[in-house]
Amino acid sequence: MDERDMRIYRMLRKDGRTKVSEIARELGISHTSVRERLERLERRGDLKVQALLNIRKRNFVSAVVNLRVRSMDEAERLADVFAKCPRTVLVATTTGKYNLNLALIAENYSALEVTIENTIRPLEEVREMDVSLGSSPAYPEFVDFKLDPVREVAPCGKVCTDCYLYGKKCMGCPATVYFKGFAGRG
Repeated sequence: MDERDMRIYRMLRKDGRTKVSEIARELGISHTSVRERLERLERRGDLKVQALLNIRKRNFVSAVVNLRVRSMDEAERLADVFAKCPRTVLVATTTGKYNLNLALIAENYSALEVTIENTIRPLEEVREMDVSLGSSPAYPEFVDFKLDPVREVAPCGKVCTDCYLYGKKCMGCPATVYFKGFAGRG
């Protein structure tokens, strides 16, 4: 990324709806050049413009989950699995006592509890787990909450209607047709 690309990024970071013509005027180049730069940045995977959900305004809550699994191979495989979970905002393999770190968000503590106790804890690869529950994150305020209720089976392989907590403590997985929305604050 050159200096112009960085300036485009900074403008879009401030307001993702900034018009191409406004960027062009600010940079002193044609709107065609800006569009070509944007397309190149997106094609290379350097930049992505998308809508983000204001989780602080929605009073989402958070959790940090540190996991010790049997091997780094398993940690990397589980990282790929957790990356698909709508409630995961960060997943990283780590060194030290724990070899996998997750940052989760949810619409309430009950949804976090169900995710941790029914999806993470039962995994046979998990040897040890440390969980810290938190309030609505101070940062980031906006996240890519993967709300896409189109499937019957959650990315983790579970079916919401098979769970005894569905409709009681849990409003369902946001990636499934069973998601009941952001009701049920707890």
